[in-house]
Amino acid sequence: MIKLRKRLALFIILSMLAALIAVPAGANADASADTALFNFESGAQNFGASSGATVAASSEKAFAGNQSLKMTLNVTGSQGPFAKLSNPPGLVAGGTYEFHIWVPGNANIAAVQPYMMDKNWSWTGNYVTYDKLAKDAWNTLTLTLPADAKSPFNEFGVQVQSSGDFTGSVYIDSIGIQGGPPVVVPDAASLSDLRVNGVTVAGFASNDYSYIAHVPNSATSAAVTAAATNPGASVSIIGGSELAVGENAVTIEVTAPDATKKTYAIKLIRDLPSSQGNRITVQGTEFYAGHERIWFNGANTPWDNWNDFGGDFDYAFWDSHFALLHENGVNASRIWITGNGEVGIDISEDGYVSGATAAHWNDLDSLFYLAQKHGIYIMATLMSFDHMKNSHPIYQSWRNMLMSDANIDSYVNNYVIPFTNRYKDNPYLWSIDFMNEPDWVYEESKLPWENLQKLFANMSVAVHANSNVLTTVGVAMIKYNSDTCTEGCQGNKVGDTVLINAAGGNQLAKLDFWSPHYYDWMGQYWGNPMYMTPEQFGISADRPAVIGETAALGTNGHTLTQDYASAFANGWQGMLPWTSNGVDGLGDITRVGPAASAFYSQHPELVFPTGISKNASLSDLKVDGVTVEGFSPDTLSYALQVPNATTSVTVAATAADAYASVAVSGGTALAIGDNAVTVTVTAENGSTKVYTINVNRPKSSNATLGDLRINGKTIAGFAPGQRTYAVTVPFDNLIVLVKADAAESTAKVEIDKPVQLVVGTNKVNVRVTAEDGTQLTYTVTITRAKSSNANLSVLLIDGKPVPGFSASKLTYTVNVPKNKKSVKVIALPAFPTAKVAIAGGSNLVKGNNTVTITVTAPDGTKQTYTVTVVRA
Repeated sequence: MIKLRKRLALFIILSMLAALIAVPAGANADASADTALFNFESGAQNFGASSGATVAASSEKAFAGNQSLKMTLNVTGSQGPFAKLSNPPGLVAGGTYEFHIWVPGNANIAAVQPYMMDKNWSWTGNYVTYDKLAKDAWNTLTLTLPADAKSPFNEFGVQVQSSGDFTGSVYIDSIGIQGGPPVVVPDAASLSDLRVNGVTVAGFASNDYSYIAHVPNSATSAAVTAAATNPGASVSIIGGSELAVGENAVTIEVTAPDATKKTYAIKLIRDLPSSQGNRITVQGTEFYAGHERIWFNGANTPWDNWNDFGGDFDYAFWDSHFALLHENGVNASRIWITGNGEVGIDISEDGYVSGATAAHWNDLDSLFYLAQKHGIYIMATLMSFDHMKNSHPIYQSWRNMLMSDANIDSYVNNYVIPFTNRYKDNPYLWSIDFMNEPDWVYEESKLPWENLQKLFANMSVAVHANSNVLTTVGVAMIKYNSDTCTEGCQGNKVGDTVLINAAGGNQLAKLDFWSPHYYDWMGQYWGNPMYMTPEQFGISADRPAVIGETAALGTNGHTLTQDYASAFANGWQGMLPWTSNGVDGLGDITRVGPAASAFYSQHPELVFPTGISKNASLSDLKVDGVTVEGFSPDTLSYALQVPNATTSVTVAATAADAYASVAVSGGTALAIGDNAVTVTVTAENGSTKVYTINVNRPKSSNATLGDLRINGKTIAGFAPGQRTYAVTVPFDNLIVLVKADAAESTAKVEIDKPVQLVVGTNKVNVRVTAEDGTQLTYTVTITRAKSSNANLSVLLIDGKPVPGFSASKLTYTVNVPKNKKSVKVIALPAFPTAKVAIAGGSNLVKGNNTVTITVTAPDGTKQTYTVTVVRA
């Protein structure tokens, strides 16, 4: 945003002329030395120029010594260029300063005016019209500084007012206090020094009575010491021990020998612990505060007083304004750490940065303390295109810094790294914005992108190597921040490839998020980003993107409330309207407050997250290694059927958040029917979410046998899947005992009652009824064999039993008389249905005669008994 600097638009009224007498003076170029405060013998002494002028040390003319400051003007019409020095050293309030000024004749010059602006930018000047000045000669002009002027002073120099087109030079030389520095009589009740822990408080001056100092959070006390200017004065110090966290009052009362008293006050701040707040990190394309997502419902509060830090810093403003922002739902502010580099940072004319002033650091200590106190995240914009804009007094120093690798290194090493290390533990340093709108450095100051890229690359490496603070660059126009924008794309000038190359391949040279700016004049070329996704606008969708600046008046056709809401809906991760405190005409808290409050009311947990994760969701839910069908983090109840044979399941649950814990209950010893398995997810903040899986184990449908036995022995070839069997048993088996065991203990077995076997086929059915009613029938066909009994039960010869008869004895001998011509053989079978065939027994011959009795059993088994009949 182009700075609307505090400047007086008009010169001091002509009535001040009476305060000045212009005294022509002769040249004194032969003088061997010039002991004035600003003698320009060694160069321009950090004087710069603006508004159509340039300055440089010159030997062309000199009032004293050998050189003066040549102010060359090239102006059109009525203008008021300055030759000026920022942060002028050595000035004394109440002192009268002489300026020696040479003006040319016949020049379109209306007036010349020495001037000074103090700490509060209060203007003091002496306006001398051209007609009062000696032409082509040296003039002595004086300027008396007010006795109550506040130091440190902001500017000191000479303004030349043109009366028309003018090209020419004015020379300035030998600026110093009239009559030498005034003798200051110190107040008898004043201090000559005031220290906290051995270090003089920033900005100490004996006539300033109020200070701010900081000690670390770890310090529970501070040593406050003070030295009185008058040796006879006494000093009493109250405070400094038993420091509370935050603001502590320390008073130093000085009592002079005459009993007059003066009281100095120190607001002694014991910094807040780094644990008070949540560090901002990036996860994908979103920001997280601690372990919770945050959306930057922000604003620009670029400055209160231009170049606040080390300049005119107002603690009370920032304290009250941060409180007001938080009250209105604003959680972030983009703040310019230096406005144009005139104040705070120590930079030489040739562009070498040696560090920063104690006042700069002290003011920033207060800023970050207040940000943490009120919960406002800071995007710290370290510099702006204003640093190099030729309307500012020391622009050439900053250009010299940018155009030299060694000077870039000095800025990074002596300022960026100390800044990072000093504030990296404060969680409310959200990010470092390396430069506000470098586009204009390229387009208006005509400095190359290559040098800007070298600067940003080195800054990014430094920040990332020393901290976890995020980095960005606030590019004004998307055409310099995109490879895909709709018109005039110049490529992403702050993209990874160019920055890494500029850093010699160092992978730390990357920005952590994008923060392009938008104003309505841009819409005709690239559209309104609040109503487009970052990718549609041309932003690479590989990291978060915020809208770093946009008018707080709202964009064309939209209210600011609509802009916030639409930016969020389109995937932007924050929006910071310009401004919250009305530094120009583009809006203030009356615009930002209602819009930010409206967004906060819709998304309170996104704007002010606790940082402790409340995510109690699962990202996966598996049973026996397989994700449950239909799983969704938002679905809490599931049903699953498992086979009856499954008696346990293994449930594995993965929390969506690394800071959540998971407990699984159930899944073992599954009963028939429904079994509840619960998965309880406990978020970091203690909130819980319970997922339930109803595991249904059905009744068994297994109606198979596990064993089938006959007379105690498993049937040969038994298999559960075979349901018919054939078994043959001997004839003697009148009854068989069939037994069966079900494969499942819950199944029931029913076996036909045993009956007497008939010879031949007998069927026995075994019915198995499973737990769920399923039935199977096994059939055993038992064949009872025919009798194989081919024994005799009776064997008679002539009606008499054959001696020694036994059913198992097959041969016999029987003697008969010689008169026996035949014998009668009677043979009865042991089995009634067996058949008996008798051969022999008639026509006996003397001696041996064979009689055979053949018994044929029902099954065809034959057995032959032989009787030898011996006839005498």
